[in-house]
Amino acid sequence: MTRTGNDSPIADTDDPLTELLKDGLSEGAFPGAVAAVGSADETHRVVAVGDRDPEEGLPATRETVFDLASLTKPIVTATVALRLAEAGTLALSDSLDRHIPALDGTERGDVTLVELLTHTSGFQPYAFDSAWTTADETLEGLYDRSLMDVDPGERYEYSCLNYVHLAEALRQATGESLADLAREFAFDPAGMADARLGPTDATPIAATYDHEYRDRVLRGEVHDPLGNAMDGESGNAGLFATVDDVIRFARALLNDGHAETGTRLLSPATVARLSEDHAPEVDEPHSLGWRLARGQYPGLPWSGDAIGHTGYTGTSLWIDPKNDVFAVLLTNQVYDGKGTGLIRFRERFHGLVGAGRY
Repeated sequence: MTRTGNDSPIADTDDPLTELLKDGLSEGAFPGAVAAVGSADETHRVVAVGDRDPEEGLPATRETVFDLASLTKPIVTATVALRLAEAGTLALSDSLDRHIPALDGTERGDVTLVELLTHTSGFQPYAFDSAWTTADETLEGLYDRSLMDVDPGERYEYSCLNYVHLAEALRQATGESLADLAREFAFDPAGMADARLGPTDATPIAATYDHEYRDRVLRGEVHDPLGNAMDGESGNAGLFATVDDVIRFARALLNDGHAETGTRLLSPATVARLSEDHAPEVDEPHSLGWRLARGQYPGLPWSGDAIGHTGYTGTSLWIDPKNDVFAVLLTNQVYDGKGTGLIRFRERFHGLVGAGRY
């Protein structure tokens, strides 16, 4: 049954967006989902289907808090970095060793912040040791490892380690935690009232499941191992938020950085440059924290100016300034593992939304 902004079920409808979400549910793409579509001026649709907590039989609703996983990268870490660059606190051309003394004199210390933002640092995709249980242990463990597969700027390689290092550079540059920086430069300006870096005891919460390390249901714990070990301070994951939090962030970008709160998230000039390729030397185009629309991703009806990102738990956000549309899809797909067909479902979802047929 379809549900909207509270726990009360509503009559099933046959509108295309609701029907598509119900198809995804019946096909097993996710246990539960909340989707939103809108423009700079308004939110057109919010639809919720399925269960936020299958074990407890609790429904997904508009108020459900989701673990957004790698949406943390653009919404939090990249936004904070861009705000600090706008303030003159740092330069995106800064090398890591300028801000992280532990990396002084190392090969890794020469990596620049813009290379971290665009995944052109040369870092391997991921590294983790279950013995790491604190932020300090995690950073020390990463510093002790050889993480660079190629020289900086040589190729594109998506890596969570880019954002772990970037988050530490932001902390060192300001003397503040990433949680405080997120509140100051992202959540409060955008009006993201329920957003926070985990872990969290917020309710209602979408349950996930760690199939690799903890082998149990997670409710309010960060699903990503690095984010869990670092208590949400890893920069690559750890963001918990509702669909309305993500809607407010998306609409701020569509409004040239101006949020509903009356404050400015980013300058109009910075927002405009988010649609540019900031890694032109490599084959894979990438913006500052955001993927760029290319080929059939996110979908044919989306313009080449669109930016977006996905999250491992089953979340995604795409924003198209040229066509004035955003699409949010929050699910707890990872509860059932990764082979559920969500990638194909996302393509169908973005095709429907991009064509305005919802």
